[in-house]
Amino acid sequence: MSADRREFLGSMLGIGMVSLVGETGGREDRRLRGALPSSPWDVSWTDRITGKHRAVFDSVEISAGLGLLRALIWMKDYGEVYGAAPPDLSAVVVLRHNAIWLVMDDEFWAHHKIGALTKITDPKTNRPIERNPVIGANPFGLPPALADDGLKKVLASGTVLACNLAFTFDVVEKVKADSKADDAKAREMALEHVVPGVLLQPSGVFATLRAQEAGCHYLLATDA
Repeated sequence: MSADRREFLGSMLGIGMVSLVGETGGREDRRLRGALPSSPWDVSWTDRITGKHRAVFDSVEISAGLGLLRALIWMKDYGEVYGAAPPDLSAVVVLRHNAIWLVMDDEFWAHHKIGALTKITDPKTNRPIERNPVIGANPFGLPPALADDGLKKVLASGTVLACNLAFTFDVVEKVKADSKADDAKAREMALEHVVPGVLLQPSGVFATLRAQEAGCHYLLATDA
């Protein structure tokens, strides 16, 4: 992490800490049931965390898509062991830090050469992969019945959240570098290629802790 990035993160954290000064418990309780009217962030996903069994899978690295696979395994296992039906299970996957690339669609991966950037090889060609490896066939040799199309499977039965800080510092910066666009245009271009259904949150830390406040048990689902 560069010095500029550390400085910016420090500033953001400082702003966040200041904003909490003087908050009363009552107001905090109300805020946790939904975003303030002036907030640009969609936190309505918390209303869908209603299952008897709840878990948040904190994914900080690509790690062969294991953050998504572990969420799918958890749902399968609880179904087999406890007979839990889909409505009984609330899974939240948070893609943050280096896992942020997994929220981008195939077109983005091909155009911006993310396979080369992340050093992920397509086993069919032995060249850098030109698509999102968690959409479609899994290239990592994991069990295809679960691992293939892992992102869309989790989106169909759970919630996938993405860290806006990683999105801004990594994805948007990549678009800026490749297209020579300014900040606003690069962000607009990047947002067009976020996989539908993935929700950006202020940060991965926010998303992970908010899921826990909604009753989810925590699991670090990829290598730290």
